[in-house]
Amino acid sequence: MSTSPAPFFFMSYSREDTVKQRRVVRELREQGVNIWVDVENLTPGTPTWEREIEKAIRASTGLVVLLSPESNNSEWVRREISFGEQHRKRIFPVLIEGEDDTSTPLRLTNHQRVDLRTKFESGLDELALALKEYIGVKQEIATKSFPAVKKTTPAQLPVDLKKIALPALIALVGIFCITSGIFAVRYLANLGGPTETAVTSVPIVDPIDTPSTLTTATPAPIVIKDEPTGKIVYTCSINGDEVCIMNADGSDPHQLTNANNVASFNASLSVDGKSIVYIVGDGNKSEIYEMELSNGKTQQLTELGKALGSPEISPDGKTIIFHYRSGNSAVQLWIMNQDGSDPQEFYSKSGIDVHDGTWSPDSTQILFAMGKNDSNKLYIMDFNGRDPKVVNDTIDTRGRSDWSTNGLISFDQGGPFMHDVYLMNIEGGDLHQVSESGFNAQGASLSPDGKWIAFSGYTNVADKDQNSCEIFIMRVDGSDVRQLTKNKYCDYQPRWGN
Repeated sequence: MSTSPAPFFFMSYSREDTVKQRRVVRELREQGVNIWVDVENLTPGTPTWEREIEKAIRASTGLVVLLSPESNNSEWVRREISFGEQHRKRIFPVLIEGEDDTSTPLRLTNHQRVDLRTKFESGLDELALALKEYIGVKQEIATKSFPAVKKTTPAQLPVDLKKIALPALIALVGIFCITSGIFAVRYLANLGGPTETAVTSVPIVDPIDTPSTLTTATPAPIVIKDEPTGKIVYTCSINGDEVCIMNADGSDPHQLTNANNVASFNASLSVDGKSIVYIVGDGNKSEIYEMELSNGKTQQLTELGKALGSPEISPDGKTIIFHYRSGNSAVQLWIMNQDGSDPQEFYSKSGIDVHDGTWSPDSTQILFAMGKNDSNKLYIMDFNGRDPKVVNDTIDTRGRSDWSTNGLISFDQGGPFMHDVYLMNIEGGDLHQVSESGFNAQGASLSPDGKWIAFSGYTNVADKDQNSCEIFIMRVDGSDVRQLTKNKYCDYQPRWGN
């Protein structure tokens, strides 16, 4: 038995309002409302883009239209509204910027609208409720029964008529007999055939679409891109720094550590997702611990009595890389076996900090930061070599980076409370900003499939609120930003794994 696709609403907006559009979409999805956005499913400007927009509107439950001076001047927004009205789609206007006379098209002035300009949270709740109620009304109507189509019984040829016609045919002679016989046979066949079926009309309910007895073309299904998978481990400042973990969609968040008078942070997952390595420190020194996620069993892996940080297990499960500082000396890059044995210096440079190492997907190379304080460049070095190569000499980062299976490198850079997430390939090319400006986005970590980025962003950058950092994810093209945590304390240092 086939199942119907989940109902969704088409998002109509101006490109100038993309930042606010993303926030509205994120909040609605968090409240269980499915929203279709063009840039998440299509590439604007491609030959099929306009046709796919039309298909999406036809298949949608209704349109959410973001009203602003920019959208009011957008030809495409007006086209989408017109196309939706032609197909009797319910329009939900949402005022996000400007005044009614500059933001609302004439055709929507009589529609009830939601105002998000001064009451964003409560307005979003109101909108989500209206959308859900509308879905419920449509589903209720869809389950109602409609008049059945009547069919009349095909007319039967009377038996007596056949008996009378046969002798008459025999009496005919010559060519007239043959000709008349042919016409008679055709006549009898027509009498014996079924009559045309009578159809009773089905009433139309307006304005909500209802099931029809007529066969209509099924709209092309909307292709939903891959959803995030795996787990994200991160630092949660509940009562001091602790290690927490959640599913990549933000579900099932829970605290893993609960140590007194010490901090737990800088966690990362093993490639099989069965364990984590992390730092436990008391402010003077810090050591590396490992935890089995199935039972919570912990084991201290180091006893170096120094300041250690950013441990990460190699994809082949054999080696852990981490950084090491002794007193006021420069930070060094160290390695040890996965069980903590044989710790040793891997790479150092006099007077320069070498830190935040991460592995290539095949465990043969290491990506790390080298510089001083918050000004660093990224380098790649063979695991068995000692000749690091700078990836791109134009960047200036604090250090934390990640390397995906599809050859992408993520990192952040920027001034105080002005960081942004960037991507480039392993040759240093195609360097570009991914995150929205004004988010203070940092600590980027790529999903195992290389399609998503986890990062910490600040929800109150204007006041430089240190407790407003939360964990977000987005696609590698910067779209579909989703806030995973929403707490009164800081959540940061996300690391994605299986």
